[in-house]
Amino acid sequence: MSDLLPFSSQLIAQAKNANCRHLVVLAGDLAWGTEFANSFTSGYPSYFWAGENAPENADSLSIKKAKKLLGQETHCLVFNAHNGFDADAFGALSGTVIGGGLLLLLVPSGWFDDTQTQLPFIQRLVRLLSQPDVLLIQQSETCFPDLPPSDFARNDYQDLRFNCLTQEQTLAVEAIKKVVTGHRKRPLVLTADRGRGKSSALGIAAASLMTERRIRIAVTSPSFANVNTLFTRAANALGIDYNQEKSLSFESSDMVFFAPDTLLTTQPDIDFLIVDEAAAIPAPLLSRMLSQYNRVAFASTIHGYEGTGRGFAIKFRQQLELQTPQWRQLSITQPIRWAINDPLENWVFRALLLDTDVIPSHRLSTRASLEITYRTVPTKELIVDEALLSSLFGLLINAHYQTSPNDISQLLDDANMQLLVAELKSDEGDSEQASSIVGCCLVSLEGGFDTDLAQQIMLGKRRVKGHLLAQSVAAHIGIPQGATQHCARILRIAVHPFLQQQGIGSSLLNFTQEWAGQQQLDYIGTSFAAAPELVSFWRKAGFLPIRLGVTKDASSGTHSLLTVQPISDAAQSWQQCAVSLFSANFLSQRVEQFNELENELFISLFQYSSAQLDIATYMPLPLSFRDLQLSCYCQGGLGYDLAIASIESWLSDWVSSDDFIHDPAAALAVVKVLQKQSWDTVVAQFSLPSRKHAEHALRSYITQYYQFSL
Repeated sequence: MSDLLPFSSQLIAQAKNANCRHLVVLAGDLAWGTEFANSFTSGYPSYFWAGENAPENADSLSIKKAKKLLGQETHCLVFNAHNGFDADAFGALSGTVIGGGLLLLLVPSGWFDDTQTQLPFIQRLVRLLSQPDVLLIQQSETCFPDLPPSDFARNDYQDLRFNCLTQEQTLAVEAIKKVVTGHRKRPLVLTADRGRGKSSALGIAAASLMTERRIRIAVTSPSFANVNTLFTRAANALGIDYNQEKSLSFESSDMVFFAPDTLLTTQPDIDFLIVDEAAAIPAPLLSRMLSQYNRVAFASTIHGYEGTGRGFAIKFRQQLELQTPQWRQLSITQPIRWAINDPLENWVFRALLLDTDVIPSHRLSTRASLEITYRTVPTKELIVDEALLSSLFGLLINAHYQTSPNDISQLLDDANMQLLVAELKSDEGDSEQASSIVGCCLVSLEGGFDTDLAQQIMLGKRRVKGHLLAQSVAAHIGIPQGATQHCARILRIAVHPFLQQQGIGSSLLNFTQEWAGQQQLDYIGTSFAAAPELVSFWRKAGFLPIRLGVTKDASSGTHSLLTVQPISDAAQSWQQCAVSLFSANFLSQRVEQFNELENELFISLFQYSSAQLDIATYMPLPLSFRDLQLSCYCQGGLGYDLAIASIESWLSDWVSSDDFIHDPAAALAVVKVLQKQSWDTVVAQFSLPSRKHAEHALRSYITQYYQFSL
């Protein structure tokens, strides 16, 4: 312990002098790690503790609340991983440490003592934590690591106009202002890694505009925490006080924060819109912002902890080209909050695969005509082959903007996770790489519950972690066989952007279907953000819609569509029932739940549903299918929105029967189900306390008379 203080003092002094950050790993029991961490934290004016068991005098928060620190800075961070390592939280919090600071990672000694007994993700992490750019101190060892080199270049740039800290940041400020002062409909897309001064550039530009003219600026982001730096920097530039308010005023100008949905709902009258962390905002919302406002600056982190800006740039580029072909793009590469080639940033990027990318297209162009083969990749292969893991993750990042570091641990540790890939073989003379992964399909094995549990799931009385596909078939459609049978849910499918539209995705799905048959699965399925082109793709692959989410998904901003393809005869027996129920429900739901559905998507699903039910011949919903959902509904499962077609079909028959009695309870059912009045209208008309009471009254009435009508 006596040698620790000189070591920590020298390391801190060296880090401050070089404006760089280091990762220090303290491997031992928690009490020892806490004591050793104190020797480092005492060298800073303040520090933050992330995780459980924080010392009494420490500012702290739980790992689950890590994102509350976004937009804040700390000199030193202690990350307690004794209860598990959350990759998303670690990635997010690492960016709060400023140059000259340390990130202290507390881990159990067992990670290093019993490596082979650890989960695959931890095994990989231990290997990376043992590399030279990490300062590893173990309780079982008596010596300290050598101090790292400190030859980092200093940044001496000066900007008297905006007080920017790099030339790139100055250029970014000028480009942001040009969106307002230049021609309309020429949005800017600004991208940067963390610590490059992107948000500060937005704040500086906003302040400069507010001093030069009368202007109303709106700022939107997934949360206000994301733009705290932007508002702080603007307030500093304007010379006004700021205390976490969501608006700033200067003379006749102001800047106001709006949540994305509020912005689009209220449509405020503004002169300039700033969209920060755009990668974490659903693409449909970004497109609507682009349509509603003439002057917009989009900014996003390239390698993020909650989604990737690179995937966002690829996807959003298509919309930009369509709506505003004269858009501009600018990137900031030089760090501001720490030195170039910062050791902590380099390690975080490598460990969390934040800077991984797909294989460069020039390496594929000469081999595009070669044969592509398909195979499964076991987890043990990913653990030992970092290049393979990186290339696969690069595909996922480019295909799905929500791909995050935690997906790595799920991919490596989840025994139910299966990976199937499309592989492009190289020429014999290609010495760079034996083969290239150009497509991947990530699936999760689900289902196989016993009959009693499946029944409980169907009635909404039980919910098992995971198994989203199997449980959705049971709980949202009313078919318990979906939970008792074995299935595979396709989580992600990705194809190299250079080789898309060449049938690789379809062939990969065909291979997945063959694999599912070999595994004796009953069915496969997937859930995705409903868009016309995606609906078409999955239908062509043989996956039929069986459920459309009533509410929009918070992450995608669109309704999620669940589709399945039966593999076994046992699954084939209920799929037609599920398809018919979906079609009947959609044709009823179109009046209430989906009356605002995007037009092209609505037409596609309406045509599909009409064809399935053969509307031309007025074929009704089969009574056996109707009774399946009504029985579940009457037992407390499903809900009005999920069983509306079956409820409407039965009530139509019941009202037309000789046994029907008109009373207040019957009137409520007719007003809601047959006349499609809103729940608010029903509540007011029948003097009920709330919608919950109205839904209960409807269920009680149907339960009573449905049993009578049998």
